[in-house]
Amino acid sequence: MRNLLQANLRRMVRSRAFLIAVLAELAYTALVVLVCWDHYATGTGNYTLESILTAGFGLMGYLPIPSLIAAPLLSLHLGADYSDNTLRNKLIVGHTRAEVYLADTLTCVIAAVGLDVLYLVLSGALCIYPVLGMSGTLLRVPAGRMLVWIGTALLARAAWAAVIKLTVTLLGNRTTASIAGLLLVLAAAGTCAFGFHELEYLSRHPAAADLEARMSFWRLALDVLPTGQYLQVSRLDTPNLWRMPLLSLAVIAASTGIGLALFRRKDLK
Repeated sequence: MRNLLQANLRRMVRSRAFLIAVLAELAYTALVVLVCWDHYATGTGNYTLESILTAGFGLMGYLPIPSLIAAPLLSLHLGADYSDNTLRNKLIVGHTRAEVYLADTLTCVIAAVGLDVLYLVLSGALCIYPVLGMSGTLLRVPAGRMLVWIGTALLARAAWAAVIKLTVTLLGNRTTASIAGLLLVLAAAGTCAFGFHELEYLSRHPAAADLEARMSFWRLALDVLPTGQYLQVSRLDTPNLWRMPLLSLAVIAASTGIGLALFRRKDLK
């Protein structure tokens, strides 16, 4: 499987879609960094490093822009296997379907998480000086908590990548998979926005009907959805941080298991 993974990564890195995704991620990073430097220059704002780093997962908790960047990249890469009969060739040379599916899933995880790491490294390096100039301190929270936030969000990104792989396996078409990937991101973002709104409403109306049940439902929904997890991290508001990595692992296991079962039965013509 190592050869498959290396071949997948080489093909992805050489693709035009990867170049566009990296440029888009750099533009997003530049936007956050420029806002930070602008606030420093004007003497406004009071950023600390954890808010800048976690902003990369969801634009301050509102829109998962990195997912919108990575979804077409992963979908085009995976869809090309079906369009170009690459999957059949991999099986003909002796690789098992399980090896092919797992290698593709790992490729998606490495690419999606890699884009996040690119943001973390660049934004962190470029914003240390203005953060110290504005607030005089780098972190409001312990460094360990910030690392847990980042690790949780990266694991959620891995879960999201596994879901994208499952989606492409179901559709088996490059164009359809790309559109579906973007629609999934927007649908998840919309669901999370509604969930956050509901929780805020319920917190202000303690006399609302079925208060505890409704709050528990939306908290669970936001924790189960990978998008909900990294938007919560971006908001620096994670009341159930302890269970979020466990739920991400469950999503990875479930989506990979279902996808592998479907792929084993799929007719690759």
